[in-house]
Amino acid sequence: MSDSKETQQSSVRPYPEWNDKLPTGPQFGILSKLNGTWVNWKGGPTGLHTTPMPSPGTSSETIFGVFHFKSQEYTEQLKFTQVNAPVRNRAGSNEQFNGAVKYETAIIDCENGLQHFEDGMYLWLGDNQMPPDPTSPYQNPQDLFKHISDAESVKTDGAEPVFGPGELGPQFVPPHTISRAGVIPHGTTIHLTGNITDSGDEAPHIADLWEQQYLAVSPTMGINVQKDLIPGSRKKPDWTELPREDQVPGGLNSGRAYFQKVFNYDRFGAKFPYTVQPNLKLSDANDALQGAGEQIKSYHLIELDSRHDTGVQGATVNNVMIERYCRVVRMRFRMWLEEVFDEASGKTIDQLQYEQIVDFEFMFGSDGGTTKWPHIQVNTLRRETDIPEDKRLPPIQLPTEAAADATGGPEPITVKMAHTRG
Repeated sequence: MSDSKETQQSSVRPYPEWNDKLPTGPQFGILSKLNGTWVNWKGGPTGLHTTPMPSPGTSSETIFGVFHFKSQEYTEQLKFTQVNAPVRNRAGSNEQFNGAVKYETAIIDCENGLQHFEDGMYLWLGDNQMPPDPTSPYQNPQDLFKHISDAESVKTDGAEPVFGPGELGPQFVPPHTISRAGVIPHGTTIHLTGNITDSGDEAPHIADLWEQQYLAVSPTMGINVQKDLIPGSRKKPDWTELPREDQVPGGLNSGRAYFQKVFNYDRFGAKFPYTVQPNLKLSDANDALQGAGEQIKSYHLIELDSRHDTGVQGATVNNVMIERYCRVVRMRFRMWLEEVFDEASGKTIDQLQYEQIVDFEFMFGSDGGTTKWPHIQVNTLRRETDIPEDKRLPPIQLPTEAAADATGGPEPITVKMAHTRG
């Protein structure tokens, strides 16, 4: 046991000192596995969404229960593009160089109608190990540096008499390694932060059956998981077959009467149990791999959230109509990056699965409080280059108008970020 009078050494070490030649390149961390176009394929699993919406004629003052529900299978084209230039954040004593990965997604429903599109960016913010580990694949090249004041900065920035050359403040340890910012054309901008939270040399465990946090029905909607679902069984509960007026307790005013439509929904390829727990599609897709001679050999799980228990929060920012009538208040996102071994070909390919849960708020709850309505999307995708040509679906093209750019001018140039002292 050490003497309490001894000076205790902090585990927070200063980062390497920044200079004009650093970093040597961008660091993308786990995001380096994303680059490319990911799609569904013929004969493979499809995506599925569940979406509660205000019913025609209602308003934000309407009493609980009147809502429209829609669920559909869908196919997707999700493209990631690495920007091979580190993005510098200057923070005095700390220098951070983000690795930026642009993303754009387009989703069509089972009737080939455009359902959703979205653009945004994933950022690798820096490995939050401390002290820095030079052997870590996520810390080489380095993306976090210290920046000590010198005679030039003191003179240029008018630092005297506050401080002089050789000063260095606290070293910043990022609480999150990844952020995602996105623009959703319905009128919401999102910002999520998080980390790699799990990995393993096996197939991932997606969720337990009827695990409340992943269901398309929330307790504020008047559904009780223990009473209204059959524990350990995917069998549809008997009460779902009764007329609305015969539901107990409450008849037409019961939670079961209002939400019976979620359990009995059977349109656009979507039905129970997926309309209640969408991520069962992910588990079922992985179970089907083994039957088809494929096996998940390893995975990494990324979890992002717009809301955290402590510290700096993310955000969901809505335009006026969305904020007034169907607020988006939170978004949670899980992404599994998996390696799949195909016994027939002897090849290992990548697979991407995701689940995102967006919480809507509209109308009053049965107790006068606010009702939370989960809007959920899940999908299983593979890189387009790993899919045989005869199993590829047609590319998705958005109905955009061609930009009126000038033609016949100079050839474009590739430029790098300038990170000089100036």
